[in-house]
Amino acid sequence: MTVEQGSQYDADVKSGTSEIEVGDQQHGQLDYSDKEEKQAVWKLDIVLIPLLSAIYLFSYIDRGNIGNAKTAGMTKELRISSSEYGWLISIYYIAYICFHWTILVWKVVDPPTWVAIMALGFGGLSMIQGAANNWSGLMALRFLIGVFEAGYGPGVAFFLSWFYSRSEMALRYGLFIGASALANAIASSLAYGIVQANAAISDWRLLFIVEGTPTLVIAVIAYFLIPRGPASVRFLSRRHNAIVADRAIKARGEIANEGKVSITEALKVFLDYKCWMQACIIFCFNSSFGSLPAFLPTIIKEMGFTSIRAQGLSAPPYLAAYVLCISLSFLSDRLKSRGLLIGIFAYIGAAGYLMLRLSETTATRYGAVYLVTCGVFPCIGLTFSWVTDNQMSSNRRGAGLALFGMIGQCGSFLGANIFPDETAPFFHYGMSIITGVLFAGGTLALLLSAALRFENRRKTRNGEIDPNKLFVP
Repeated sequence: MTVEQGSQYDADVKSGTSEIEVGDQQHGQLDYSDKEEKQAVWKLDIVLIPLLSAIYLFSYIDRGNIGNAKTAGMTKELRISSSEYGWLISIYYIAYICFHWTILVWKVVDPPTWVAIMALGFGGLSMIQGAANNWSGLMALRFLIGVFEAGYGPGVAFFLSWFYSRSEMALRYGLFIGASALANAIASSLAYGIVQANAAISDWRLLFIVEGTPTLVIAVIAYFLIPRGPASVRFLSRRHNAIVADRAIKARGEIANEGKVSITEALKVFLDYKCWMQACIIFCFNSSFGSLPAFLPTIIKEMGFTSIRAQGLSAPPYLAAYVLCISLSFLSDRLKSRGLLIGIFAYIGAAGYLMLRLSETTATRYGAVYLVTCGVFPCIGLTFSWVTDNQMSSNRRGAGLALFGMIGQCGSFLGANIFPDETAPFFHYGMSIITGVLFAGGTLALLLSAALRFENRRKTRNGEIDPNKLFVP
């Protein structure tokens, strides 16, 4: 785009000529100052990131409150056995895996409408769990919650990659995924209060109803505030929309919400070793991440605490994980490196599980819970960002995240079935397995990071100087 074309484009945007014409800025040459860019990104950040994070926070509460309901008496009242409870966890992840492909729907369906429908679905269904009278009814509801949550959470990393460059993704996604740790802290604190409410209905029923209600409110807000794409953010001016769109083209080479999916391009991820290695890495991490909300209150209760006390003690480790998740995401963006930090903190999480496996002292075991949460949660956020970093087209990013998630969520299925009540109070069997898989995940992350550094050196030797064409190790 020439100077004259750029000036004309600028004038068109300022005068309000229809929708922003992205085609004129296909080479990312719109003129704007650093101050204007910072203003546009800041305005985008302060609405988009908190909103997406709030929806995920409530979705994670709706997903994980089954663990709090168990300690509040659900399994006893409904006469649900240990194996049947394991299936309540598993059926959610079966649905989540089967519907992970809906990541690509974000390119086809209007995102505000899609997000609102998904949030209304999993929020409403979570509340209905409070009316369940048997295991079969809970199974059906948990499956449907998994379907709706698969339509939201996995697609957010893909959606954020429409707006942010690779050097900005980890912090934004860290703030988003950190909401899962915050959700567990809030859910545990709410459960602590609810089980002492002496309500007319069972504590666990009240818990489902109370914790599902806010999701319905945030769904309506999402419909009016979620952007359709980088060139059509409702809460930004036309000028700032133009800047956000231009940045997207510079960072990713395209505007991603073109309303179609290239199957040929998407299928290329199946030939990419990076996608397969990252899928195996997230499988290892999800074995812990997926099981923590369902089993951590029980694990703490089996340390010798009452049910009410266990609910309260579940919150602080998640708060620590939230702070660390954001801090490491910020550091990762600054270092422009993912794999090294992922490997280190996977080993920290593995050490926590090993301590839980070997120690029988309550203080040591509770301290190990902090290592587990602070090791696992940062790894999840950084690994998701890592997938979007190294796929250069939106079709490949979407397909890569779908493959990544479908294999990765099988780890959650594993984690849901390795803490049977018969192995209480120390759960040696489950602790041993997750110690091993976290160690394997950390090792794979370090190996992939080394491979990507080697590829970058090879590209540099061959004359590649565009930093957007180099991999993020």
